[in-house]
Amino acid sequence: MKSFFKRLIKDSPVEPPIRWMIKRSHGIRMPYDLVINEIYDRQASEIISCVLDVSSNAVDVGCHKGQYLREILKNAPDGCHFAFEPIPELAQVLRDDFPSVDVRSNALSDKPGDTTFFVIPEAPALSGLDERKFVSPDLIRKAITVTTARLDDSIPSGLSIRLIKIDVEGAEGLVLSGARETITRNRPYIIFEHGSASSDLFGVSSASIYQMLVSFGLEVSTLNAWLSGAPPLTLEAFGKGGGWYYLAHPESRKHA
Repeated sequence: MKSFFKRLIKDSPVEPPIRWMIKRSHGIRMPYDLVINEIYDRQASEIISCVLDVSSNAVDVGCHKGQYLREILKNAPDGCHFAFEPIPELAQVLRDDFPSVDVRSNALSDKPGDTTFFVIPEAPALSGLDERKFVSPDLIRKAITVTTARLDDSIPSGLSIRLIKIDVEGAEGLVLSGARETITRNRPYIIFEHGSASSDLFGVSSASIYQMLVSFGLEVSTLNAWLSGAPPLTLEAFGKGGGWYYLAHPESRKHA
């Protein structure tokens, strides 16, 4: 009965509140947003397993501690993989933990150079190219200088890329602009985080991100919509569903 109930609510609109209430009934006081993130993580892992084969190549932008990179390696152990993490300490940990991966300590953007990067020591996953003081305003920001690079300049042009994951706290528009040639050439699956409040700080609207992806030959869906084979999002619907994680994809999922 328990497994049936899990399957019944899986990826449905009621799954987040039900999971949150169940956790609270068990004494787990997890914030609602973290419950949603757990679901996104599961959906992202499922997508990675769907689209990668043993020798696929992938790129992890904003790798942090390598959660998604670990899933990439599990599904594509013979692939050539790149990870970009601008926080020096985290980049070194990634090099130690994933010796087969080409780890770069760059912040990917739309142009090369040096810029300020704001590290939040108490919550490094929230660090980024803008202070975003509306996010956890009580936490201290530490400004460091990082080198920016374009993805188009960072990987071999002849290498076929099947998957790109982007989690850069609002700078996803800059990353996509600097990856135009790579994405147009390969039409990869792109798992990315997007929130209009953060993206607007970089002068990039939800509409411009959607139109950019379409110009690359991709459609855009929520993670669970693609997994279920539902139609892709329209321009009007993108960025307005209350979630943060999306999938840009060359085609809809075909079920057997």
